[in-house]
Amino acid sequence: MGGARRWSWRDAWSWLGLNLGRRAGLVAAVGLLLTIVLGLGVTLLRFQTSNASYLNANDPAQIDNHRYEHYFGGDLIVTMFTMDRGFTVNDLFTPANVAAFERVQAALHKDPSVFSVMTPLDAVTLADRLLAEPPGSVDPTATVAFHLLFSALQREPSAKGKAVLSAYLASSLGQLDRVPPDARQLADPAWVEVLLHNPNGTLRAASEAFFPNDGHAAMFIFLKGHQTIAQESAAARTVSRIIDATHFQHARTLVTGVPELLRTINDYLTGGFITLGAIAALVMAVILLLLFTVRWRLLPFAIVAVGLVWAFGLTGYFHIPLTLGSIASLPVLLGVGMDYAIQLHSRVEEEVVLDRAAHPIQATARNLGPALLVVTFDCVFAFVSLAFSKVPMVRQFGWLLVVGIVAVCVFSIFGTLAVLGVREYRSPTRGRDFSRGFLSRLAVRLGKVSPRAAVPLILISGVILVGGVAVEGHLKMETDPIQWIDPSAPTVRAMHEVRAGIGSDNYFQVLVSTDHPYSDQTVDFVDQLSRQLFARFPHELYLGSGMVNLVSELTDLPGVQPVPPTGAQVREVASLAPPDIRRTLVANGGHELGIVFEAKTATLEPLTPVVDDILHDVHPPKGIQATPGGIALVGVGLIDNLQASRSLLTYLAVLFVGLFLAVRLRSVWRSLLSLVPVVIAVGIVALATWALGVQLSPMTAVSGPLVVAVCTEFTSLMLLRFVEERARGLDPAAAMASTASRTGRAFMVSGLTAVAGIAVIASSSWPLLRGFGVVVGLNVAIALVCALVVLPPILVWAERNCRNVVSRGLTAAVQETPRTGGRPPSSPAPSRQPVVDPHAEPAVPLSRILTGVRDD
Repeated sequence: MGGARRWSWRDAWSWLGLNLGRRAGLVAAVGLLLTIVLGLGVTLLRFQTSNASYLNANDPAQIDNHRYEHYFGGDLIVTMFTMDRGFTVNDLFTPANVAAFERVQAALHKDPSVFSVMTPLDAVTLADRLLAEPPGSVDPTATVAFHLLFSALQREPSAKGKAVLSAYLASSLGQLDRVPPDARQLADPAWVEVLLHNPNGTLRAASEAFFPNDGHAAMFIFLKGHQTIAQESAAARTVSRIIDATHFQHARTLVTGVPELLRTINDYLTGGFITLGAIAALVMAVILLLLFTVRWRLLPFAIVAVGLVWAFGLTGYFHIPLTLGSIASLPVLLGVGMDYAIQLHSRVEEEVVLDRAAHPIQATARNLGPALLVVTFDCVFAFVSLAFSKVPMVRQFGWLLVVGIVAVCVFSIFGTLAVLGVREYRSPTRGRDFSRGFLSRLAVRLGKVSPRAAVPLILISGVILVGGVAVEGHLKMETDPIQWIDPSAPTVRAMHEVRAGIGSDNYFQVLVSTDHPYSDQTVDFVDQLSRQLFARFPHELYLGSGMVNLVSELTDLPGVQPVPPTGAQVREVASLAPPDIRRTLVANGGHELGIVFEAKTATLEPLTPVVDDILHDVHPPKGIQATPGGIALVGVGLIDNLQASRSLLTYLAVLFVGLFLAVRLRSVWRSLLSLVPVVIAVGIVALATWALGVQLSPMTAVSGPLVVAVCTEFTSLMLLRFVEERARGLDPAAAMASTASRTGRAFMVSGLTAVAGIAVIASSSWPLLRGFGVVVGLNVAIALVCALVVLPPILVWAERNCRNVVSRGLTAAVQETPRTGGRPPSSPAPSRQPVVDPHAEPAVPLSRILTGVRDD
């Protein structure tokens, strides 16, 4: 008897490999129970696509938007009225249509998600009140509208401006005289013509938001703020149902807006999530059937299917919400989990067929189990980098992947070893030498690059990395939300039609808070702010709409210097405004004023300087504050945060994985060697994206860490298998040849399934997901090729010329006796013969393992 040595982790893996198959009944019962319990967690999964998913609660943009929505509501639904041929907006207010507007407004107010409903009827009603003569008076100049014009005339500083105003007053009186007093009803198109048009026939600026041209009108439904996607989706359905069920004479309607967009996203989340997973599963099953030449070829698929139940069950129990980015998690977890199961399955048959191992399940667990833990932590540390994102939904996506990859890894190891343990005990595999198969020979051929090319390859990888970093700041992101979803979706067609009809479907809002409601100072500031923003950003914004703007626009005439209205005038007009207009533009007794700008741009990025201008270049008087708000502000903040963190997350993932490998492999050099293919893949895709001018989608902000995770999985497994072959006494070249021939099949099949699992997203009809699938799939494919082509010569060169830097210090931990059935890859395959019972007692007594010592 020799001296006692302490129990090691490799002994634990041996014990695990023995008992998973030997106690199959108990393992199956426990596994089934855990699967049922964790499966119940899937019912707790919730989709979340609200503003809370896009920005942190303490983000200034989120705070400003939260405050705006508190006073003036949240997202906007727009209903566009398109007049029939031969009719104009003057014909929209028939008695039947007026009744229809009133019914629609009353019905929508019953929906608890609706904040306000501003109809075209509200707009003409206000105009009618402004031109209404006081009771008992027949003097048209006594109306509020003419009082505003006379006030502007008195305050107009220039003689030219006074002349223009005087002429406009005279022509306006003539316009009124053409409609008899008893005909001044909304049912009369001639009176509506007066309400909506200037004497020269142009549409009045004060009503332009509702009537952008003679052929179209708009109705605005603001939903309450701080709602979930489910609430907004339900509200969007209610609005569509009510509008579609209402007939308007001489016009057809079209409903669209952000809530409609969110409803489309929600429907795709609930349906597309399953569809993409099913497509990925089908593609992977085909790859396994065609290329994975083992018994029970679809076993990895079944193993991963149960692993995904564990993954998403734990996600539900941890209350990690699903977002749009979560769609990408299913193919990623499928691909990585499939790799685990394929590697284990292939290794078991390698131990049986090639090495005639006495205990193949134990040998597989002992030799491959530790490596799979290493690559699992590779993935975990890569995904943890997503926790440093400024965007909540990216962080939630990261934690979903962390929980999911651990669950998939655990079940892939336990499930595969247990099932194959039972199979090998009852029906031992009698396969042929797969190391001479097509995939293995291809892997050997790909890795035959001369070791002398190692240094140039390392230098090239550095150049590629530097180049990729250099162009990162020049990559463009698609910021038009409509371009993110299926272009054939009805929502997209509707938004395009609305843009063509009324000029915009994108809105930007500003909240002005004042300690002095309806003061001249407050009104003057709001008026100047609106004009200033419009002057500075003429290609991004139309002139703002608000209570102050509405009064100011009543006297805005070409050739007349703008004169802000007085606070008293704004208060008077506000008192005449229909309730929904007043509620949408004025709150808290006039302390809060809202300004709504229609955006000329459909994309979010051009609005960034507008936000910056309000935050940094607008200096209101004491007691007044101006802050941006609305969904456009949230979108701008989201894009800014995604762009700022895109490259950071990638390099954090590389750093975290590199540090982990340096500690786990006890060598900085081994860590750096593992990362060479990764940086090549990341750099090449960045350069290609820049050179081709491809616009990235917001989801590509999370692609970097995914690529790092999947790529380091390949490289770490290859490096550790190379070390294992070196521990058996093979020289570097022979060790690499043995690694390629024995693992080539598993690497090729698992690589293809990983690429397919991710690239299947490219089959999505949504550009947002399709671009992500293409970019990430291309990254992974390049990394797989680099792992098979670039890494082998580098490992061989480093081992030969740097004093065994790859294996030094690790071979003792994986020291193996020479293979009893092994032979060089070029030797003939052994004849078939029965294998030893895989569940025979291990060479190390179980009691010794549990007590921590054993006999040498």
